Amino acid sequence: MADVLLSIKGLKTNFYTYTGVVKALDGIDLDIYKGETIGLVGETGCGKSVTALSIIRLIQWPPGKIDEGSITFDGKDLLKLPLRDMQKIRGNNISMIFQEPMNAFNPVYTIGDQIAEVIMLHQKKKKKEAWQDAIEMLKFTGIPAPERVAKSYPHELSGGMLQRSMIAMALSCKPKLLIADEPTTALDVTIEAQILDLMKGLKTTTGASILLITHDLGIIAEMCDRVGVMYAGNIVELADVGSIYKKPSHPYTVGLICAIPTLDTKHCNRLATIPGNVPNLIYPPPGCRFHPRCNKAMDRCSKEKPGWYKVGEGHYVSCFLYEGGDKK
Repeated sequence: MADVLLSIKGLKTNFYTYTGVVKALDGIDLDIYKGETIGLVGETGCGKSVTALSIIRLIQWPPGKIDEGSITFDGKDLLKLPLRDMQKIRGNNISMIFQEPMNAFNPVYTIGDQIAEVIMLHQKKKKKEAWQDAIEMLKFTGIPAPERVAKSYPHELSGGMLQRSMIAMALSCKPKLLIADEPTTALDVTIEAQILDLMKGLKTTTGASILLITHDLGIIAEMCDRVGVMYAGNIVELADVGSIYKKPSHPYTVGLICAIPTLDTKHCNRLATIPGNVPNLIYPPPGCRFHPRCNKAMDRCSKEKPGWYKVGEGHYVSCFLYEGGDKK
């Protein structure tokens, strides 16, 4: 088995609002191995981005707070580190590509200055050397005329150029783990394909692990080795990508697969929708959070939270339908 780079155990992140406590993550367990690309997929609001922000401890308090669990990276529990030590890891050993690059970049500084700042902070280089490194990173990501782009402000660049610049910043310190939060949001399909090809090439070149967050199962199929399916703050299925598509096991995963237009009618005969709505996480359903929308729900589903059951090699499902299998 591959070495574990990052291990999340029992992670619970809540948001304390005037209307109540939003239980955003309800005990997440997830391992990320060295050199792999693992995806997190699910509907909007299921907790994918909160998981990423929890890993790098960017949950803003108030209102957000990590209440339980551990996040172990290279043998260190990130949740127990002093803020100064966490800042040395964030952007250096663990980097993140944010969902909206236009909002992630500071509008009053040039792209080159912002990339160079990261290099100066973590690699202790002088400004002139850091500036040259920033240009090299822009060139590395396939940006034409990197010297001109380095001197440009965020509003002067297109969405695709900004996303490449964000990737250049994230990779400037050669991180061990790259978190990509919806890296192709708002990009047209041509630029999306270029960004995905770039990420695959960078993984091969740098050997970094990638946590890819998306709602697009097509991107998951193209990019990932393994995938975790999230619903309402829980990971409900975890497997290699091939197993998820060939043998989706959790009723929610089956619903997602059936909602994709396809010529394969093995799991569903027509394009389907999942009935009902995403639950209010201030008052989440008891037991399995998916049971109000599940066509295979049993009485106990509304009372007990299911454990993890093995349905194949490296394939685990949190559902009572598979209770006869080996526990994780």
